[in-house]
Amino acid sequence: MKVIQYTIPYRLGDTVKIKPLFDVHYGAAACDIKAFKSYLADSDDKTYFIGGGDLLDSITVADIRYRKSNDTSDGDDIIDSQVDRMTEILMPYKDRIICLATGNHEDVITKKCGTNPTKRMAKNLGTEFLGYSGLIKLRFTENGARGRTVIIRLHHGWGGGSRTQGADLTKYSKDLQHWDADLFLYGHVHRNQTDRVPRLGLVGMTLVAKPKLMCICGTFLKTLTDGTDPTYSEIKGYPPVDVGGVTIEITPNNKWVKMRAYQA
Repeated sequence: MKVIQYTIPYRLGDTVKIKPLFDVHYGAAACDIKAFKSYLADSDDKTYFIGGGDLLDSITVADIRYRKSNDTSDGDDIIDSQVDRMTEILMPYKDRIICLATGNHEDVITKKCGTNPTKRMAKNLGTEFLGYSGLIKLRFTENGARGRTVIIRLHHGWGGGSRTQGADLTKYSKDLQHWDADLFLYGHVHRNQTDRVPRLGLVGMTLVAKPKLMCICGTFLKTLTDGTDPTYSEIKGYPPVDVGGVTIEITPNNKWVKMRAYQA
């Protein structure tokens, strides 16, 4: 686990957007790369990105989950191809990528093949490699004077995909109890859900509302594809999912910040 700090300049009244990049699974036939590119493009110079793992599908021929019909690679160098192509897709946004974290799919490659795909992409893009989880201290500064701080707890996620709407919210909400953070980002379960936990705190000597915001950050991997070749999700009987990500708006104000999240 790694702790990093990232500074964002702002003026009072500005709204900064954070777009978590989770569970894209680039390289899988069921990856909706068009939707992912649209999600990236819906941004401006006040939009920042945080990679949360499984950007790459990272399933090779030796993997029991491998199926040629689900592999979009042209050659034998599946991982190299996915790393290069995702780097190319993210390159226009490199100056606003806060960090990249790894997921369980990339972690299998690290353990079995001795190379870390996410670390390679982070190096290519000139950004921080966070590991599997971490804390991010976002510092909002206005000309070096007025400052606001938002702490982000990020973890790729754990456990099997739930088949009920509330199970994953419950699972991750237990993690909120153990961390002194403001914004919590999770993935892995391919859901797009948010929740808010009321909380009071101090800014200086002023009592203010500082609710915790939890986001399960969505996916760009479709459950099913057209045709008779099944996806892994179809074989396992997973329910259909909404393809897309979540967008978090953070607006620093005179008290602290206002945060809200919505499906994008």
